[in-house]
Amino acid sequence: MKYTIALHSLVALGLLSLALACESQSGQSGVGTGGASGSGGATHTGGTTGTGGTTGTGGRSAGGPTGGTTASGGRQGSGGVTASGGTTSSGGGKATGGTISSGGTTSTGDTTSSGGNSRTGGSTGSGGIGTGGSSNTSGTKATGGTTGATGGTTATGGSTATGGVTATGGTVSSGGTKTTGGTTGAGGTTGAGGSTHTGKWQIMPLGDSITGTTCYPKLLSAELISQGHSNFAFVGTVLNNQSCGSAPNIQTEGHGGYLVTYLTTDSHSSENKGTLTELKTWAAEKPEVVLMEYGTNDAWSSIATSSITSAYGFVVDQFRAQNPNVIFFVAQITPLNPSGCTSCEANVEALNAQIPTWATGKSTAASPIYVVNVWASLPAATYTPNSTYTSDGCHPNPAGSQLVADAWYAGLVAQGIP
Repeated sequence: MKYTIALHSLVALGLLSLALACESQSGQSGVGTGGASGSGGATHTGGTTGTGGTTGTGGRSAGGPTGGTTASGGRQGSGGVTASGGTTSSGGGKATGGTISSGGTTSTGDTTSSGGNSRTGGSTGSGGIGTGGSSNTSGTKATGGTTGATGGTTATGGSTATGGVTATGGTVSSGGTKTTGGTTGAGGTTGAGGSTHTGKWQIMPLGDSITGTTCYPKLLSAELISQGHSNFAFVGTVLNNQSCGSAPNIQTEGHGGYLVTYLTTDSHSSENKGTLTELKTWAAEKPEVVLMEYGTNDAWSSIATSSITSAYGFVVDQFRAQNPNVIFFVAQITPLNPSGCTSCEANVEALNAQIPTWATGKSTAASPIYVVNVWASLPAATYTPNSTYTSDGCHPNPAGSQLVADAWYAGLVAQGIP
């Protein structure tokens, strides 16, 4: 209250002084309008428009310098009290109305519209950062953008595209892999080869004296022809011309006394029991079918079974090198009970037991190996010297040779050859 009275007194004194000044300086009325520039303080309220109330502080400077020239204007600077009308600038408090600009928070509603642009919208909201961190928290709503982003996670619905993994159902085409089963059937390709084969089958009987000096190759040839299988020719460098009834002579690669294990090297050349050089010469004839009855002399010499089957594989490889599609028929060899060899038959049976396993491992679709159980065609227990089917317990006589020929015939015809 005292402050109000004092203020009124001060204002009255100011007016009195102003009146006296006007009377004594009638030509300076323009300066009085300079007081009007106090109303420029009103312009300061225009500063209110600049809600960057910071400008308002500039307005404070403006109030001073404007009327600052006239010191009394400085009094009018107390009119600057009117500038306390600048308190109206506390209307700048309305700048908190700028909080209304936090209505910019409403713009965070844009955040909603921002689906994924929330972040940008958030950038706009960052204008709101001036209003107070409130808007910043609205920036937190930019995490709403996260919702949009997780909406992008919905794009993982694209994982449904992994339904395209169903295309791995195309793996069913790997059922085509079952056609590889057909590859086994390609062993049957041999049969098919028989159906598409052109010209005479080139068949080579290969072995030791069981092949070279017994009747079985000639009797086999005669049996094939008599049964209507005449599309073949036996090939080799050795003529089998044994007295075997009316069966014609044929060519073979049967060599008496040869060991299959000697064919892997030339180191035994002086013994005349087989060499690698000879083997290569036989392979160079490129037969389409090989009938191999080898191992009797190896068993008689007690050569290890594994060494014999290893030599079998070596022989096959030499022929395949010349003809990749060569077809092998390998005998489980004839019984062996010669005088003075008590272990021979046991050695033969040990070898015969391993031949099927060896053949399975060595056979291929292009060059199959078929096992023919020739041993079972003869009675091993009574296959002894001067018996029904052999004179020496080793070589089959004509009667024994016919049984051997029958076994070979069955093996060939089963595969559609010749």
